[in-house]
Amino acid sequence: MKHTLDQVITVLGGYHATFTSRRILNEYEFIDFLIKGEGEESFIELLDHLETGDPLGEIPGLGFKHEGIIVDNDFQLIQDLDAIPFPDRGLLSGIDYGYAHQGIPLTPGKFTTICTSRGCPFRCTYCSCTVLSKGKWRKRSPQNVVDELKVLSDQGYETCVFVDDSFTQDRKRVREICRLIRENGIHMRFYCEGRVDRANFDLLKEMKRSGFDVIYFGAESASEHVLEYYNKKINPNQIREAVNNAKKVGMLAVTSYIVGAPVETREDINMTIDLIKETRPHGIQMNILDCLVGTPIWDDLEAKGITGPNDWKTNHRIYEYFDHFTKEELDEMANGGYKAHIDGWIRPRSILEIGRLFLANPSLRKIIWENIRNPNLRRRVTSSEIYKDLESSYDSQIAD
Repeated sequence: MKHTLDQVITVLGGYHATFTSRRILNEYEFIDFLIKGEGEESFIELLDHLETGDPLGEIPGLGFKHEGIIVDNDFQLIQDLDAIPFPDRGLLSGIDYGYAHQGIPLTPGKFTTICTSRGCPFRCTYCSCTVLSKGKWRKRSPQNVVDELKVLSDQGYETCVFVDDSFTQDRKRVREICRLIRENGIHMRFYCEGRVDRANFDLLKEMKRSGFDVIYFGAESASEHVLEYYNKKINPNQIREAVNNAKKVGMLAVTSYIVGAPVETREDINMTIDLIKETRPHGIQMNILDCLVGTPIWDDLEAKGITGPNDWKTNHRIYEYFDHFTKEELDEMANGGYKAHIDGWIRPRSILEIGRLFLANPSLRKIIWENIRNPNLRRRVTSSEIYKDLESSYDSQIAD
């Protein structure tokens, strides 16, 4: 773009701009400015200064080169999230957005997202959120959240995913949001993420009453010492209880797991697979550990001289730095988690449970109906290695 339109001003924001600002400014001359952290206020301030010609040096989070010297200002967190205007989704008219997994749509009807809080006070070693938020969790008021949901409802949105890093952090606030949703007659379906240690039965029941159909739990492992390595501050019993509570209230429970921690053994991964079989969540996500710039795991690797000089530019999997498992072994173990999940749901005795879930969950009914008509679904299911032995597994369950 710079070669074609040399007068264009380029501004970089986001993850790498925040964590590798000096490296970027040193290496990439075509980047005029970068903004670290949250950009709503700093970006507007930059535009104002460029228009007026005022000095740029004091803008929070701004990075740039001036006469060969790097200016790299620390970023500030926006404290009053209610002051941020609602996104103008009208600019997206004619664009069909949705949430999908493996190409299979999981969000029925007109879809959007909402962010009702920012940051996370926890310090999981694989996650950059704590550094991005400086360990601070900030929230929008329940009324402000529901005011935006009313706008979405009036605009015809049917499904909304709460993209907060820690939506259930303040359970009192969640209950108030739920109360206001019902009080304002908002009939939408909601998905959210939540911690397993903040998913008690009463809270999930209140959420289900208010339209929350799906909750995503970051479980990560069934091994105590692997959870300790990740600094999750949870235990396997809390995972069991959270999934069970979600099932009891009629919500779809999705759990995610990570394989590949340097301290992890095959026995640890087998424990995770056994927990998947035991808890039988409605969906799972198996991940191989990424080493992301800005995370404690990355900082430790870099401090020990394990990373390469250009590794900061892209994401890297754990097997690139440790030989405890090969890529093929980790792929196989992650695939084993998916197979364990399928095996837990193809038992004949699961039919009644699936039927009850289908009746209690409007989102599930719409997802199934839309995917029945989706030609991409059959192709993906029949071509996936995960499903190749589905028929024989089901036959063996009947025989048992």
